Amino acid sequence: MRRLSQVGTCLAVLTLLTAAGAGAQQAGPLKQNPTTTTTASEPTAPVIPDASKYRQLEQENSVLSIAGTDQMLKAAQQMAKDGKFTEAVARNQEAITMLNQMSTLHSQLSKAFAGIDNRIADQEKQVALQAAIRRDEATYQLALIHRAQGKPELAVPLLVRITTSQNPTRDLGQKAYQQLFEIGFVKSQYPRQ
Repeated sequence: MRRLSQVGTCLAVLTLLTAAGAGAQQAGPLKQNPTTTTTASEPTAPVIPDASKYRQLEQENSVLSIAGTDQMLKAAQQMAKDGKFTEAVARNQEAITMLNQMSTLHSQLSKAFAGIDNRIADQEKQVALQAAIRRDEATYQLALIHRAQGKPELAVPLLVRITTSQNPTRDLGQKAYQQLFEIGFVKSQYPRQ
């Protein structure tokens, strides 16, 4: 008996819902109030920026771009020239961090597309390499700032990192090794003279 009353209740509810739906269809579409944009049941669509800002990371003011980090490094150089070494070091380290992150992320993308779409894999590999080179150049600049501060001991690990990353046969690797020689950390010059 109880089951029959539950079934009857369910049928009554379904009949009411069906009638309400049919009445709404006959009445035509609901007009929305222009001041309300969505109801609780409607999902809100994300706002897409205009076309000039769509590729935000390609803009010069993006810190996760080569152009953005170049601006940071120029600012760091100017701060160092003005004797603001603490600010110059902080700005330079921020640029190094961003360039390192860019290199790592693009390298991961390159590996993800290897064998799937080699064109994309090669493009991402080139961007990763470009970011790594800029990172090493920024690291060299930071080492020079430490030397200008009279803190060569802070420059040594940076210069060793550059020498190993760039290889002593490349220009930047040779410059870094030369700095190590000038500081007195290494005994022999390279290339030999």
